[in-house]
Amino acid sequence: MIFVVLGTQRFQFNRLLKAVDNLIHEGQMPSDVLVQSGYSEYKPLHYQQKPFFNQEEMNEHIAKSEFVLSHAGVGVITSALQMNKKVIVMPRRKDHGEHVDNHQLEIAKVFQDKGYISVAQNEDELHALIANIDKLDFQPYVKSNSQLLSSIKGYINSL
Repeated sequence: MIFVVLGTQRFQFNRLLKAVDNLIHEGQMPSDVLVQSGYSEYKPLHYQQKPFFNQEEMNEHIAKSEFVLSHAGVGVITSALQMNKKVIVMPRRKDHGEHVDNHQLEIAKVFQDKGYISVAQNEDELHALIANIDKLDFQPYVKSNSQLLSSIKGYINSL
């Protein structure tokens, strides 16, 4: 199962939901997909979705997943990494009305620069990453209040 997480922000992320639907329809992504869709309005054609899960359910779905596809939320990324899951992130973007700023681009870059995740900016990049998920090589995640978290917190606080 692929677990897709959009978080709890009060913004839509229809772009990612449509991309997942398109990739499943085209046979480019497995159809066993479960989505935590948040406040998005998009109605899926090829997968199950639920707006929100409690933390226990989130952890259970992450643990059962083959990999996690997520927005660039620190909580879900670190939860998945702590469970040794491969993570693909598509950051929310201000220019698509998905957030108030582009801090998710920065968060994704920090995790990607550490070698922990892969980042897709659009459906084509998402397709390429999913098609090669077995070949993607990630660094083992080291949980700590390291410079990574400090950098992310510092950036967010500077907004």
